[in-house]
Amino acid sequence: MPQNTVSSDFVWTGEHTFSGTHNLPSSCVSDTQCSTSNPIDTDKQKHRHSIQYYQADGTDIAAATVPIFIARAAGTIIDVEVVCVDAPSGGDKTFTVDIQKADVAAAAASVLSSAITYPAGTTDYTVQTGTITTTTLDDGDTLLVVVAVSGSTGNQGQGLIVTVTVDQSPS
Repeated sequence: MPQNTVSSDFVWTGEHTFSGTHNLPSSCVSDTQCSTSNPIDTDKQKHRHSIQYYQADGTDIAAATVPIFIARAAGTIIDVEVVCVDAPSGGDKTFTVDIQKADVAAAAASVLSSAITYPAGTTDYTVQTGTITTTTLDDGDTLLVVVAVSGSTGNQGQGLIVTVTVDQSPS
């Protein structure tokens, strides 16, 4: 098929109807081109989830294994972050946070290279970021937060926040 190249700007004031296949340059459609009265359907968009797990401030962080998310479509784990309001102090008390993925065909296994450690002496509100080694999620996968505590002296941390960020494609 012959191809024409035009090196000047055009301004159209009327409607255009296209037939066949069309390729738009990347980043040429943004929010300003999307109508509020006729928005892009959600089944054509990626969805970002910020999944959070908490243990209340004022109570020592406790061991726990808690399911926090069921994937309803293919997705990607983007980020895992942990923060402690009052970090462990004055001894050897520490806690770890792991994120595990489970499904009907496989037992829960860590998605991190190692659990995130929050040892005594860490400054309050220090954000610890996990290194993700398994990023993919399939429809039906379940994510779990696993908190483990250790140590016998000092003060255990209080006030835990875990955030897992997941992008999902439309189902």
